[in-house]
Amino acid sequence: MPSSNSTTKSDVYARFQSGSTAGRGSIAGWTPCPLCCSAIVTSTHSETREFAHSIPSDQTIITILSNISQSKSIKLFSHGRGLAAHLHAVHTPWNPGKSEIKRRLAAEKRMENEQKRLHVDDRGNCHDTRPAKRAKLNDADGLISLKWDPSSKEIDEWNKRVLEIVELVELQSKKGDCGSAAANKTDLQVSNASSNNELVGTDRSGNICKSYRESLPPFLAAAAEGDVESLKRYVSEYDRDSNDNRAENKAKHVHNLITCRDRNGSTAEHWAAGGGHVDCLAYLLELRDMLHKEPKQQTMHDSEEIKEEKSDSSVSDANKKIRRRRDGKTSLHYAARHGKIACIDLIMSRADAPLVDVPSGDGTTSLHMACYGGNPSTVRHLVEKYQANAYAVNEWSCGAAHWAAMSLGVSGMDAVIELCNYLKDSCGVDFTAKQKQGHTPLHKAAAKKNRVVIEWLAGKSTHCDDRNSRYSEHDMRLMGQPDDGNNIPSDIWLSVGGDAEFAHWMKEKCGW
Repeated sequence: MPSSNSTTKSDVYARFQSGSTAGRGSIAGWTPCPLCCSAIVTSTHSETREFAHSIPSDQTIITILSNISQSKSIKLFSHGRGLAAHLHAVHTPWNPGKSEIKRRLAAEKRMENEQKRLHVDDRGNCHDTRPAKRAKLNDADGLISLKWDPSSKEIDEWNKRVLEIVELVELQSKKGDCGSAAANKTDLQVSNASSNNELVGTDRSGNICKSYRESLPPFLAAAAEGDVESLKRYVSEYDRDSNDNRAENKAKHVHNLITCRDRNGSTAEHWAAGGGHVDCLAYLLELRDMLHKEPKQQTMHDSEEIKEEKSDSSVSDANKKIRRRRDGKTSLHYAARHGKIACIDLIMSRADAPLVDVPSGDGTTSLHMACYGGNPSTVRHLVEKYQANAYAVNEWSCGAAHWAAMSLGVSGMDAVIELCNYLKDSCGVDFTAKQKQGHTPLHKAAAKKNRVVIEWLAGKSTHCDDRNSRYSEHDMRLMGQPDDGNNIPSDIWLSVGGDAEFAHWMKEKCGW
């Protein structure tokens, strides 16, 4: 769950134009973290907390990057968002991560050991055989910082410094001054990639990586393609290739198939539901039911899963068999995201059906995903047939209106406006609500360059009856207030590459 101290990041990197915003290492390239590789221990004095001295200077970072050895043990992060997320998660001065705390503890232990070696004999003579190292360690005063509640100034300075570090690291990588072999290989490989829109790049080891779809294990690829016959063939392979016909071992084979995951933690159920392949999904659910009827198999192979589920008090008894992605999303989330109503009905018709508002890891519901997909018929189906909560919010306090405002309309923008009208008029969803970063749906629409939704909020949309989309002047003022990063919607629009003429209209005609 995000800390309250992190709520003013305001998607700051998403609007950082001078760096690569691809957000994936295979596209943007890879880099080590200069703070993790630094021999300098970041310190914040417990009394004065001199913030400016907590993080290495630009010159120090350049020196660190140019001297990093090409070690396989060095962890790499994608340029841009990957490195920025790591810096916020691990190196935030007032809330360091576990690895940073461990590093500081180790450094303090080294300093204590050096102090023990500095001893005075009976004649008062000082015996110091390692003065250089001791002097270096003695400079690291207050190695282990206490956590504290930061001021607004400290938060702003840290956010600014993260952007500066990300930009500096990317610049040094382009110059070839980054010590990681993988980081140096990627740009060349991407520049030499074919122009067929494939995501060609490298993994953290510098090896050419496959696109997400190409990387799927065969069983998951069959589910993604809706090939139920191939699914059945993979299941029957055990009978053909093995002389061991014991039910226990056959069940293990089936268990391994349906619990197989791709690199994002999705299973065959996720792919079948998201693709709308009802026959495949029904077959996979039958396989799951078969396993849960085998007591031996459940004891041997589901014990860890059951133990984990019992430790999570937020999961109800009805949800114990749900297959979740790494981010906590279920097959219901993906059926809703892609508007696959038949798959939703199949999932919800079962005795072990999940709650319709079952949350992902950050509290996102299936209704949120349907809104993000721009599927008004799916949203209406979830609300009216299964009583989905139209007012639910995730851990960032983003609700249905925020998700709808970010939708770029796979089925067309008319569908998105129909969705917004339904949420506003039939469900009473508040389009002036702020989430934890101070964003209203208007801010989200601006960040996605979603002009049609912005015009709808202003009552200017040509996609629907203005009577349904018009808000009062008071509501429009609430929508357009600066977020916690002091960004107004028109500035956000410009920062993501929106045209200046529309930004001028937002500011002058709407006060946004």
